Amino acid sequence: MARREATAADVAKKAGVSRTAVSFVLNDKDAGNIAPATRERILAAAQELGYVPHPVARSLRTQRTQMVGLITDAIATSPFAGQLLGGAADRARERGHLVAVFDSQERPALEAQAAEELRYRRVDGLLYAAMSLREVGEVPGVGLPTVLANCYDADDAHPSVAPDEVRAGETVADFLVGMGHRDVGVLISDLVVAGTLRLQGLRAGLARESLQPKVIEHLDDGWTIDAGYAATMRVLQGEDPPTALFCVNDRVAAGAVLAATRLGLDVPGDLSVMGFDDQEELAANFVPGLTTMALPHRAMGEVAMDRLLDAVEGISDPGPRRLLLESPLVQRESVGPPR
Repeated sequence: MARREATAADVAKKAGVSRTAVSFVLNDKDAGNIAPATRERILAAAQELGYVPHPVARSLRTQRTQMVGLITDAIATSPFAGQLLGGAADRARERGHLVAVFDSQERPALEAQAAEELRYRRVDGLLYAAMSLREVGEVPGVGLPTVLANCYDADDAHPSVAPDEVRAGETVADFLVGMGHRDVGVLISDLVVAGTLRLQGLRAGLARESLQPKVIEHLDDGWTIDAGYAATMRVLQGEDPPTALFCVNDRVAAGAVLAATRLGLDVPGDLSVMGFDDQEELAANFVPGLTTMALPHRAMGEVAMDRLLDAVEGISDPGPRRLLLESPLVQRESVGPPR
């Protein structure tokens, strides 16, 4: 026969207290009402009996389901999904919540439907995460507490968490200049917001040393290995090529290294190559290993979930509406001093 689950009445009987006292303690309302020794006795009894408050009963008391919705545009199929989603889910679990995830695969109409369905299922709040940093025109919200991750809305109506792309570009400039480079080339694309901001930061960092990018090669065919290869071939076969290349992401950087090798150049001896993203299974395993900036995907998930659950629980948020997180520099073998 199946073992009967312990009840609050069982806990009260074992601890020698009333059910009201058990309710106070297990719902964190015992301060000023229950003696510390009695609280410890109740907690010990609950643990010994394996008592777990029923989630439905708890939600009726608190008017919360302890579940939040996470809607994404495509991130669940991106290389960085595990980090952002894992950070959000782990933080939610630490705070006693479960996460229901919906990936629209870049179909905005489905996002609105998902938000409505999640509201119908009485989630406590919504987290919206984007695959690429961007401004969200219409946030798929339905009157629930909502926080944005890796994106933001124009008037900052919703709290958001995103990478500080401008500061990251400045860090790249500081690092390359610190290694002795004065002739820095850039493989960039302004088709995505992040590329524009990274270039803005790089320019600002170089300007502090009275420098500017030696060459800026715009990528019109996406942020791919092929695009990086083709652009680097053009740069290196031009007159007076740079000693270092900053690439908008790690795939472009991988293409740059392949092009330099094809031309008989040593990386980093003849050309330093720096990427961005610290893409899993690429940056660290490439030869040479790519020096890069690591986007804080896991931290974005954790911080965004904290902001959401704080809003759900009525905890005031003293931070800025648009909270920007630092991207760490990851040094490997693809960058060295110029010859």
